[in-house]
Amino acid sequence: MSLNPIEAGTTESSPTFKLLKILPPTTQSNHIICEISWTMLDDPPEYEALSYTWGTTAQDQPIHICSISSQSPSPSQPKTNVFHVTKHLHAALLRLRQSTAPRTVWIDQLCIDQDNLDEKNAQVKLMARIYQSAKCTVVWLGELDILDADRKHIVLATERMNFRPVEREYSISEDQVILKDLIGFGAQDSTDDSGHRRRGILAGLLNRPWFTRAWVYQEVVVAQRGLVLCGNLEMDMDIFINLLDGVCDLDFQEVGEAASIMRSAKGYKPMFAIREARFESRVGLSSTKKSRWLSTLWQAMGNLDATNPRDKVYAFLAFADWTDENRISPSYGKSIESVYTDATVRSIYSVGSLDVLELAIKNTDAPKDLPSWVPDFSKPLPSSPFMTHNVGSTEFHASRDSQYTSRSSHTDLTSLTVRGHVLSTIASIYPGDFHNHKPSQKLHDWIDLAGVTAWVQSQIQPSVHGSYPESTLALQSRILKTLLAEGAG
Repeated sequence: MSLNPIEAGTTESSPTFKLLKILPPTTQSNHIICEISWTMLDDPPEYEALSYTWGTTAQDQPIHICSISSQSPSPSQPKTNVFHVTKHLHAALLRLRQSTAPRTVWIDQLCIDQDNLDEKNAQVKLMARIYQSAKCTVVWLGELDILDADRKHIVLATERMNFRPVEREYSISEDQVILKDLIGFGAQDSTDDSGHRRRGILAGLLNRPWFTRAWVYQEVVVAQRGLVLCGNLEMDMDIFINLLDGVCDLDFQEVGEAASIMRSAKGYKPMFAIREARFESRVGLSSTKKSRWLSTLWQAMGNLDATNPRDKVYAFLAFADWTDENRISPSYGKSIESVYTDATVRSIYSVGSLDVLELAIKNTDAPKDLPSWVPDFSKPLPSSPFMTHNVGSTEFHASRDSQYTSRSSHTDLTSLTVRGHVLSTIASIYPGDFHNHKPSQKLHDWIDLAGVTAWVQSQIQPSVHGSYPESTLALQSRILKTLLAEGAG
């Protein structure tokens, strides 16, 4: 679809982007009619940005678009064209359209010419700024066929909840009575199944495809404000996240992990990744991580999908704390192997750390020309025995704070040269799952940690009270750091 290529005068220092104006319906027609035009990103009019999934790739729903160009010889007589969009987007446009006033929005499917590779590369680079500059990001989950009574009950619950921005961990204590009433836990009438039905509705929302799309992570994390739309159900995004979080907790408490329909939903883990990222973005905690990009990728990648494998890197560039000379510009003409290798090299050069190598494991179905030291970002990223909750925040730092310096050319993307101290050889690799365990527990099967700890404790003089000067867990951590030559070199 071509709607005016990038206009002359657009530069990197003065970027432009398209905005779509959805016009109210007319008395003659109920067709969706829009106007589209270029505008300066540095000084845009007030607009909203849409976060959604394309749904099926079939673009068979017609809309009418008037393309307005500042360079048009007759800007007062714009040409109207018929374009076709996906069914999912068509439904969103109907919901977004207002009865009497235009509504200005940014929508990737219409505001980026998907067939123009140069325009796509340039506009994808701006997407974080586009969502950040919007007055509101509207999350479209799709249509919702529920009873009006259930919709009102859910809306009433969100209105009664104590509004607050998302926190790293949500405590349901203040809203417990409201949420129990919503999903029917503790109901006096055992024959009333309305609470169970509403719990199923909320679990269904968590199973919507939106939660597993890679781009939504960036779109909602950088948003100033979010609004969730699902059919005629509408609520603030932070309240929506708190609502789902609270219901997940109650569901787990009442029925347990195995029977929890909330925790088994495919959007359960992405929701928590989004919660933490929004919290850190708001309070600025991300600056304390060694590599925000790497940590974000590791947390989100196992739960998010992308139609184009390159988007597994491009969708997270907003979190790349890289130096200016190492920043990546999206290029959909590059091979997948080149995109992944380039991202890995630039991460190493910018942060001065080899932590990214933790994620490079051998996959039989990895891109054939992918170097062995480059992670396959198209797959869920693995957990390593030295990795804590955030990549780059490991408890073990054998090289202390020394920075990686390369002896090879910055443009050499086929090999990686490293130097260090040879301590020993690896006898075996533990095949287990290290996820959600402390490093000392992860390494427990590699050595007789309990035996070594007991021997060390036998050599330590206990205090007058018969106790040891530090806990067993703390002592085990110190032993492991000694074995790993913590601080050597």
